[in-house]
Parts: sequence; C-alpha cells; structure tokens
Amino acid sequence: MVDIVAHAAEVESFSVHMAHHRLGGELVARKTITLNFKPNGEPLRHAYLHFLQGAQGRENSVSAASMSIDLPAEEFDRWLHLLQTEAPLTFTWTVDEDKREVLGVSLHSGEEPPGEGYVDLTP
Repeated sequence: MVDIVAHAAEVESFSVHMAHHRLGGELVARKTITLNFKPNGEPLRHAYLHFLQGAQGRENSVSAASMSIDLPAEEFDRWLHLLQTEAPLTFTWTVDEDKREVLGVSLHSGEEPPGEGYVDLTP
C-alpha cells in the first residue's frame, strides 16, 4: 500500500541562485529557487526547486526540514514571475512517505477579485 500525503505552507520569502555545472562532461546552466516557509506546524522549512535543462527528475527528495526537486528549465520564468508579483502564495507538495519521494509540487496565489490587474494610466 502506498502512503501518499499532501502538504501545504505559505511562502515567507525566496531567493534565486544561478550557476553553471559540469554534467556528464557538458557545461549546463542551473537555476535554483529556494522557498522559505512561514511556520505552520509542518516540519518542512525550505524547498529547493532546481530548473535544469535535460536533468528533470534526477533530484527528487524530501527530509524533515527540506525538499529538493528538479523541474523543467522552461518553467523557471513562470515560477519567478509568480513569486515576484503575487502575495500571498501557497506552496503545496505531495510525498510518497514510504519512499520519501516528492510526487508533485504546485504554487498558487490567494483569491483575487475578477479584473484585478494592471491599471491603464495613459491619458
């Protein structure tokens, strides 16, 4: 029997790290977003989201205080945009507790009224 558990935490802050790594003899760009969570009873305090071309799914782990998961490189700009423009944000993750493996993650904003958006200030 699989023991799958869903979790959620509000994002308190984030940081971005960009680097180049050798992977199989090839130089690869790696972008990482680190999410820090507001205390809410969940033991997880940080999530490391790695955006690495061609290495999706290589790193996928969770411990008591942090998790690390690879996501498609082309999603980096979307995740960053949401983090920079929306508040509050909730991060959710699903874990196979038996394997201590992350099955999925998501980031979503709070409810907003329809039509909220950029204000046209042109005369």
